[in-house]
Amino acid sequence: MTEDLNAELVVDNGRLKTLCESWRKKALLAIDTEFMRVSTFYPKAGLIQVGDEGNNFLLDPLALTDWQPFVDILVDPGICKVIHSCSEDMVLFYSEFKCAPSPLFDTQRAAAFLGFGFSLSYLNLVLKLMDTVLEKSETRSDWLQRPLSELQVRYAALDVAHLPELFRILNQRLQEQGYLEYFKAECEQLSQVARNAEDEASWQEIYLGMGASWRLDRAQLGVLKNLCVWREKVARARDKPRTWIARDADLIELAEKRPTDRASLGQIKELSRNLYQQDANTILEMIAASQPVSVEDAERVDGLPLSQEQRQILKRCQHHIEKISTATGIAVELLARKKQLVQLIHLNTNLAKGAELVWPKGLESSWQRQLVEKGLTLALYHE
Repeated sequence: MTEDLNAELVVDNGRLKTLCESWRKKALLAIDTEFMRVSTFYPKAGLIQVGDEGNNFLLDPLALTDWQPFVDILVDPGICKVIHSCSEDMVLFYSEFKCAPSPLFDTQRAAAFLGFGFSLSYLNLVLKLMDTVLEKSETRSDWLQRPLSELQVRYAALDVAHLPELFRILNQRLQEQGYLEYFKAECEQLSQVARNAEDEASWQEIYLGMGASWRLDRAQLGVLKNLCVWREKVARARDKPRTWIARDADLIELAEKRPTDRASLGQIKELSRNLYQQDANTILEMIAASQPVSVEDAERVDGLPLSQEQRQILKRCQHHIEKISTATGIAVELLARKKQLVQLIHLNTNLAKGAELVWPKGLESSWQRQLVEKGLTLALYHE
């Protein structure tokens, strides 16, 4: 396939509409994106690749203007969208089209269910399952340049050319292992993560996962919470990376010291000068208006230190997860990450025997619970 690659650059709205009409008859489509994201918050689309089993199409966002037929394809429930490592692609689709491809089949996640590890690259997955070596010479290419080079066109087409066959192999193996329903639930979780990223309600909890936030008291956490929400809004409004608006360290410092005027704000030596000059008044107003978070929310902050006894419980929990991973072939990171286990321990300190576990977000209603709940309960009961 790599020697005889069929790739068409699509730059005409009429041609895209015709293609979309033909794609409505397909059971699956392979999809990938190429973009630039250096000095902006949102990725700038350079190409959207679509493979329909033998034909590979490169949709040009710099030329096409009527995307509605393609958006209809992305959300068509009868067409499976096959993507490898979809998280960044999902960000682009939400920023460009306000939707995510559905139903979704992420080949990297499928491989993680089948003993290939959590983050196998497309290149290595094609090598392992199809014994085919792919070139990856244009990884850092400028996808906004025009005209595209022959190497760029070839690279972009290759990124979808093998996805249909990977789908067939992986889908069959998932069925044979009995993991298909787990996998579908995992793909739905991936879609939900993408949706949540643009949901303002989810921004209210960003502060909980900020590295040094566990050192702050409830009043300081209230400041940090508001500053995190503000940064999300401003980064999008200005279309600049979050760190260009304010670094995490800036927000922690502001929350910790809670300056009350420009003079005290200016005394924070490590604070970005741009932040001081452009947003000082807004920041001071937010700090003054902030309210302490609840005791319950303060206890949900990531990074709270573990006691010596809790560290032993963590080791037991990790041991149980590793045993399940070995027995099933499902990657440890899919079953339960260390961060989630730490949250689980904090939520279930002094768990009484027979009591139901309190689950952290991401595990409370997930497919993983069917596999990990019994072992983790025993670990938390000190057994």
